[in-house]
Amino acid sequence: MNKTDSLKYIDYDFIQNEERYKVNTDTVCLGMFLDPLIGKSVLDIGTNTGALLLYAHKKGAKELHGVEIHEDALKLADENLKKYTDQYYLYHQKVQDLEIDPVDAIVCNPPFFEMNNVTEDTYFREAMFEEMLPLEELFRSFRRLLKNNGTVYLIYQADRFPELYEMCKQYHLKIMKMQYVHDIHSRHALRILLKLKIGKMSKLKVYEPVLISRGEYVNLK
Repeated sequence: MNKTDSLKYIDYDFIQNEERYKVNTDTVCLGMFLDPLIGKSVLDIGTNTGALLLYAHKKGAKELHGVEIHEDALKLADENLKKYTDQYYLYHQKVQDLEIDPVDAIVCNPPFFEMNNVTEDTYFREAMFEEMLPLEELFRSFRRLLKNNGTVYLIYQADRFPELYEMCKQYHLKIMKMQYVHDIHSRHALRILLKLKIGKMSKLKVYEPVLISRGEYVNLK
């Protein structure tokens, strides 16, 4: 069943399927983590119904690209985006097969759960577990589809940061800024937000954590 909601902090009307993978705190945290993108071209890897592209549009992005393997989600992305811009392009395929000109920025909330205790539901397995997009293939796609001076904005599981760091070194992407996402009821960070650029590792900015409480935001602005 489709339902019209409003994306947090930007008040864009947004249609999503109540029975599928919906916008959650990860989406909003990454959307609000984006820098101004005035006049930039942006690719969302695993765009689902287009929420992150709408955040990018709010930040000033001019040309929007979304790649997604689920055709029904992509149809909703089309409905969502066409209300705000005609400068968007949607691709029903795996990002590993995508052939477009390199973009200024990539945003990505990828499937990051490891392949254990995997759900039997095909849709949620592909959306949440790294079966369709292993971490190394994701980073290979970053380098292939990003301009030399481009930027990646990524959210991932905080406890897998060592793997992210190794991938950054292997694919020559430096971490420019990072921010942890904490649930106030947990002792440990749940997610990590990263801004990456091509180049050697150097100093980075670590921002104050984003705090959430059972899916609601405590200090995100």
